Amino acid sequence: MYEQEKQLVAEAALTYVKDGMIVGLGTGSTTERFIEALGPLVQAGLQIQGVATSLATVRLAEQLHIPLIDLEEGMEIDVTIDGIDQIDGRFQTIKGGGGALFREKIVALMSRELLYLTDSSKFVHHLSGPLPVELDPFALPYVRQRLREKHVSATLRLKDDRPFVTDGGHVILDVDVSAISDVRVFAKEVKSWSGVLETGYFERQPDHVLTVEEGKVKRIAHPRLRDGGGLV
Repeated sequence: MYEQEKQLVAEAALTYVKDGMIVGLGTGSTTERFIEALGPLVQAGLQIQGVATSLATVRLAEQLHIPLIDLEEGMEIDVTIDGIDQIDGRFQTIKGGGGALFREKIVALMSRELLYLTDSSKFVHHLSGPLPVELDPFALPYVRQRLREKHVSATLRLKDDRPFVTDGGHVILDVDVSAISDVRVFAKEVKSWSGVLETGYFERQPDHVLTVEEGKVKRIAHPRLRDGGGLV
């Protein structure tokens, strides 16, 4: 069911992309579906430039002949389209399941509009994680010790039985925050520790979220926006 929902929101997100736009391209299974749907439109004449959030996204975009550009000072990305791991009723989000949280966060912060795509399983009452924490491998013992002192468990992310390594050469701890009352405050503290590059708590909240309700795509606006939600 959730795979079908991912496909529905990915295709619905195409309506947010217009000629001449700079488009931030996220990372992860839902965003892959969006990029795969975007490719034929570009090949048919849609004029856009993409900003990729990971090497995996670069490879996929290049396969589909989607032109890519690098970030530049002063650049404003028209819209970034990405997936999420969890979102609560206050539009607080956890991301980073695809391992690209640092680059995703930078691209999000440079975007005029932020659109997240999600299946219905990602909406939660309380952010429980896991919360990805990207850090320098040398700092791993120190950060683990700090987490143990807080009685918080964490698991080193693996790939093929070896530590998963991000595009920037870092490792990721997946932290259980189910018992943390305020994930925002916790993430801010963890980010202040030496050796930590970034966490998967995203301060920049999405303007809109596309999800599926009763088999139809629904757009949910951030509470600060007036237009509310509705069927796409």
